[in-house]
Amino acid sequence: MWSTNVTYTAILVAGSIILLMLALYTWFRRRTSITFPFVGLLAGAALYAFGYAWELASTRIEGMLTWTRVEYLGIVVIPIFWLMIATLFAGRSRWLSKPILAAMVGFSALTVVIIWTNPLHHLYHRSLSLSTAGPFPLLLTEKGVWFWMFQIYVNLALAIGTMMLISALIRSSAAYRKQAALMVCGALIPWLGYAAYAFGISPYGLDTGPFGLILIGPLFALGLFRFRLLDLVPVARDAVFLGMTEGVIVLDDANRVIDCNPAARRLFPGLGSNAVGHPISEVLKRYPAACGLLNRSAEPGAEIGIEIDGRLRYYQVRLSPIRNRRGRVICRALSFGDSTEQTVLRKRLSSLASTDELTGAANRRAFLEQGRREIARAKRSGHALSLIIIDLDHFKAINDRWGHAAGDAALVEACRRFKSGLRAGDTLGRHGGEEFAILLPETPPDQAVQAAERLRAALASESLPIGEAKPVNLTASFGVAGIARVSEETIEILVRAADQAMYDAKAAGRDCVRAADGIVSPAF
Repeated sequence: MWSTNVTYTAILVAGSIILLMLALYTWFRRRTSITFPFVGLLAGAALYAFGYAWELASTRIEGMLTWTRVEYLGIVVIPIFWLMIATLFAGRSRWLSKPILAAMVGFSALTVVIIWTNPLHHLYHRSLSLSTAGPFPLLLTEKGVWFWMFQIYVNLALAIGTMMLISALIRSSAAYRKQAALMVCGALIPWLGYAAYAFGISPYGLDTGPFGLILIGPLFALGLFRFRLLDLVPVARDAVFLGMTEGVIVLDDANRVIDCNPAARRLFPGLGSNAVGHPISEVLKRYPAACGLLNRSAEPGAEIGIEIDGRLRYYQVRLSPIRNRRGRVICRALSFGDSTEQTVLRKRLSSLASTDELTGAANRRAFLEQGRREIARAKRSGHALSLIIIDLDHFKAINDRWGHAAGDAALVEACRRFKSGLRAGDTLGRHGGEEFAILLPETPPDQAVQAAERLRAALASESLPIGEAKPVNLTASFGVAGIARVSEETIEILVRAADQAMYDAKAAGRDCVRAADGIVSPAF
């Protein structure tokens, strides 16, 4: 009799110590969102098992009753922490709201108070007695109303948590299904022990619930050290990965597709279920900038444009290594973040920095920068380069008579007519006020003068209506400077020469073209 009693007590004490050590290790070494309820569950199970061990070691009702009260300090927290673990693991933490959690804590606390004050009202145990029918004495109780209410509460919480874990097992990806299966086993084993006691099939009428709980110690130890139970919650991982608005494609070392989320499949229709195992270059063949990231020596980021529903959107592409706990790269992830707003804003700011806001022509700074680039290119190739300076005639009179709005309309219209007569490689800039400048790469001076004459005729060919006022005839004075073979000249030299030629045109009566002396071809 004594030997059997000691065996059960020793098993429970050893099990409770293992659970407590596992709880301490987890608390100090594995801090994640699920750590607190996990440690609380282990501590509650350890206290339950420890209290029941000394209840079995007791031979008097008073001692057994004292340890029963200790047991319930651990029992009442088990459903709370179990449901917290299940909701976190299954990615349904919002289900366990603060009011529900507060109600569970309140019910458990009230249960402890009722148990400790049971002699005053007998709500939990209507009567107590000592059974000596087995190999060692056991405490027999006649259950009260609150006992059955507490049993309903405990089993309901355990059932809901277990169903959530089974759902998590079904929904988990294959790589994380072992973790989910381990959690389901952790739920079922103690419940089976409780069922054996409840249906009267446990040995000698023992409460087998704590024996089932101590078995979760080795089970969870296996999960912690073998399957990284608390490092990554499978369904939470899936919820994050699948719910990301940023497209992600996971690649192996050979740049083959391992996985992708729905956001990536929306961007690239070719990323169907059959894309797994295929080279990513097949999916991104239309996007060489993204494919270039696969080269380990390439830049870590790039930007691509993808047309979606007839609208061009921009995406910032990043290639990031994914490492295991030892720091070894096990795969890589291509992420596609929508940068349309930032890109459009950046391009607009860049355009504002280099473009005249009113006319859309290049501003003076951008025009001169382009001129320096064309001078350098012409020097290397030995090609010609010409420049035209244009000043609208009698522009001040338009502003004075019809206002600045009319003057702005005249500038916009003049710019439009100039652009319509230029080649794709020519650069039109607003030189200042009512002055414009045109850069003509690979254009000899004689051809530049011909181009200026065509522009002059186009400008003067049609009057400009301004509101209800009489149409205004736009004319301009053109100065041309060009170099048949660029050697040591600068853009500033060309600008000064063309500017002087423009003043010569004004002195000649306006609405005409004049070429610069010493810069333009001798024929002109």
